[in-house]
Amino acid sequence: MKARVFVLAAGFAAAVFSAALVAPASVSAGSHTGCGNHSNLCRGENVSAVIEDGCIVFTDKESGETVEITEQAKLVVNGQSVRLNRGQRALVEEYHATLADIVEEAKSIGIQGAKVGLHGAGLGLKAAIGVLMLLSPSYDSNDLEKDLEGNEEELERVASKLERRAERLEESVGKLERLHEDLRDNVHELDDLGWF
Repeated sequence: MKARVFVLAAGFAAAVFSAALVAPASVSAGSHTGCGNHSNLCRGENVSAVIEDGCIVFTDKESGETVEITEQAKLVVNGQSVRLNRGQRALVEEYHATLADIVEEAKSIGIQGAKVGLHGAGLGLKAAIGVLMLLSPSYDSNDLEKDLEGNEEELERVASKLERRAERLEESVGKLERLHEDLRDNVHELDDLGWF
């Protein structure tokens, strides 16, 4: 019985942890995220990022300078379109696609984690009610085990799947950080900003 309650608590905690882990990465259309203190992407500490209509916009809050990366792999620095060679364009294209994929996966994991958390909370409530029912002479620990049977395994399975997805998401973030450095190293307009 103690093992089952532990499994329920562990499954619930894993779901909440997974959702919390990816929540800061979730950026929806028109919303902002910090780039400076919470990420290895930008060199500046007061940089925000927003995704609007498929366009990623980085803004240095101190200088007001901006970098825009469009879905069409167009790079715009401070309102001026940057002429890119084939290699630079491929980097911009891959950067945009990688960031867009990260945002979508983070949102999906967050939603799934919330669902698992609700399921775990419901299961925990069911277990708590079952413990109270143990006071009844017609209900014993075998009845409680039977009522909870299978639910904790499903919760564990789904939480484990979410954890694997979060690990893959972390790998994608590492790839994005490498792409960001490559962009900065290969496009002097970005490197010259000092904060990107």
